[in-house]
Formats: sequence, structure tokens, C-alpha cells
Amino acid sequence: MPVLKHRYAFPRWSVGMRRHPAAGFTLLEMVLVLFLMALVASAGLMLTEGVEDQAQYDETKRRMEIIRKAIVGDPTRTVNGSPEISGFVADMGRLPGCIRELLEPIDCEDSPNDLPAWQEDENTDVWSGWRGPYIAVLPERSGDLRFRDGYGNSDANDALNSGWAFLVTSNEISLTSAGFDAVSTDDDVSVDKLVVESDWQITDINVTFKNESIGDDLPVANENLVLRVYLSDSTNYVDGGGGTNDYFTLVGDAVAANSSISQSFIFSTDATIPLGRRGYAIVCHDSAEPSEPDNFVLFDGDCDSGNGVPGNKDISKFIAVPRQTINLEWIIDE
Repeated sequence: MPVLKHRYAFPRWSVGMRRHPAAGFTLLEMVLVLFLMALVASAGLMLTEGVEDQAQYDETKRRMEIIRKAIVGDPTRTVNGSPEISGFVADMGRLPGCIRELLEPIDCEDSPNDLPAWQEDENTDVWSGWRGPYIAVLPERSGDLRFRDGYGNSDANDALNSGWAFLVTSNEISLTSAGFDAVSTDDDVSVDKLVVESDWQITDINVTFKNESIGDDLPVANENLVLRVYLSDSTNYVDGGGGTNDYFTLVGDAVAANSSISQSFIFSTDATIPLGRRGYAIVCHDSAEPSEPDNFVLFDGDCDSGNGVPGNKDISKFIAVPRQTINLEWIIDE
């Protein structure tokens, strides 16, 4: 039987063809590529230099504004055409002693005692008290409530002020963040007047006396009158007078029947009215014992001792809004 033989064909190089070595990078080319990559990375760092610090600064400024609104509300917001009344001052009638009072109802000056809760007084029908939190935060890992600056700073007064420098002086508030470098003051972020007096206090109110009696000019004789503004209960009030005395004198027959007159009542710098919903009444000034509230009876056209002190049915309500003219009415119909 014939034996089959296999022939294997081996490739041959064609005439004119040459072998070439594999292509690659030279050392010089690799050095050049590395140089270009380093140049691009350096340019990127230059473009992003200070971005993180700027973001922390911007966040700190934003949080300063949040603290301000928590204290005196946002005067740019309106409800039914009237300024929205909100914030710590509107509820408590004073500035906070520290940032902690904006987060939880604990008295800064008398910790761990609680601040009074939001409630209505039965004698004045005026609501007052803490109804926060005025700044909503999540508890830290320790469980504590803190509202830190954009840099996350803390200090020895951390429990009170969350790392901020919070200073209340002369009815104003200043606020400072220690910035990126908590040791140096060069990068501190400060607002010297975060809140000023005119942001939350009122010093004068205009009252219109309306005589609705039939045919009688009032009052019958001169009467010394005080505008009493109630901030919460019947013992927490401030009095305003005519500016030169402790009272305003409404002269006899000053308000003709079916007519009215207006008078501006001035409050002293240490007895101003805080923004918020307040109560008021016109009372008769007792020059003999001006410090005793029971001696200031209600003015109802006269100052007879039998008029009694104002009760909740006599106390009218109004909204104290800073930087606005406040006009109130007092109707007399004896």
C-alpha cells in the first residue's frame, strides 16, 4: 500500500521584504509625557487653590444669616400683606443670651433650668415663651446639639455657643467665627452688628383717642395718662408717656363728641418694646405711687379710682414691628 507523505509549507520571505523591530517609546518621550502630566496637574491645583477655603467662608456667612433670622425673623417675608413675625425675640421678648437658647429651651444664664414654654396668659391674653427650636440641627455623635460655623470650630464655650464668639452688648449682638486658623485672628469672619436695636425694639407709638359718646366732650378734667404695653403677663409691661414726663396730659374737653385726636407716646431707652404680638391699654398715672401697677387704673374717659386695673377684656392687641409707624386706637364712650 502506498504511503502518503505530508509536506509542510514553511513561509518564505518575499524578495525585497525586511524585518522591522517592534515600535515603542524612547526614554526622552516618556520623560516628556511625565513632564506634561505634571504640568497639567500643577495647573489644576492652581485653579482649585482656595476653593475649599472659599466654600467654608461662604457657608459661615450663610450660617450667620440663619442665626440672625432665628433671632429677629425675616422682615422681607410677609403674611397676608403684613410682615411675618417670628424668631426668638418675638416669642421671648428679649435677645438670646447664647446660641444654645436658639437650639433648646435651656436658660444660658441659669442652666440647667428651662426657659418658659410658649403659653397664653389668662390676665392679658398675650402669648409668650419659647417655641423653638429656632434653628433645626441634627445631634452630633455625642448627642449634643450644636450649630457650628462653616469650619466646624469649637472652643471652651462650646455648649453655649457651638464654637462661635457670641457677644450681647447694649441691646446688640456681634458674632465671630475663628475661621480656618482657630489660633490666628487674621482670618476671623466677623459681623460687628449682627442685630442692632432698631432690628427688634420700638421706642414710640401713636395713639388715636376716639370719643364715641353722644354730645359729651371728654375728658371732663385734665388726666395724666400712660400707654401700658404688656409683653406677657400683667406684671411684665413697659410704660410710655409724653416724652418730657412720665405721662401724657390729656386736657379737659380735648376730644369733642364723635371726634378724635392723636398723641405719640415715647418709651425710654431702658423700657422699649420688643417686636412681637403685644397687648396694650391706656391707664391713669398715679403720681403718688407710680411704681405700683395697681394704682394705674384703666382710663375709660375719666380716672375714677373705681375703674380698676386693666383685665383681659380691657387689653387690646397689636403687632410691634420695628422701623414702622405703629398707630393704635383707644375708644372712649363714657
